[in-house]
Amino acid sequence: MRSRLVALTASAVIAVFALGGCSTQARAERKGKDAGQEICKAKSANSADEAQRHINRANDKINDLNRFTGRDVREDVRDLDNNLNQMARGNATEQDVNKIVRSVEDARASAKGNTVAAYDGMLEALANCD
Repeated sequence: MRSRLVALTASAVIAVFALGGCSTQARAERKGKDAGQEICKAKSANSADEAQRHINRANDKINDLNRFTGRDVREDVRDLDNNLNQMARGNATEQDVNKIVRSVEDARASAKGNTVAAYDGMLEALANCD
């Protein structure tokens, strides 16, 4: 009876840690997707003011992502700030989004854990840009 209780407790502890890891990756992916969606909204903005609002929101989401993953996305994703500033002027092109996608893919190749999930979320959102 005692060994059965110990086995049950050990199984419960393992399940909690396994599910906890999955949930943090899901949250990281969602946060990355939120940042990517704001970048897409900036690309399709009708004015420079609207684009700037979405870039500001994207920057907030990226800062949140930095805190959550413990990695500086701006350092990993080459020229992210330059591309976002170009988009903020209200003259974003498909090429600007493609540059960001390529940079995120490069950063993803050297990342691990929650950061990979965050980059996957960003890539998913950027793939759906109109």
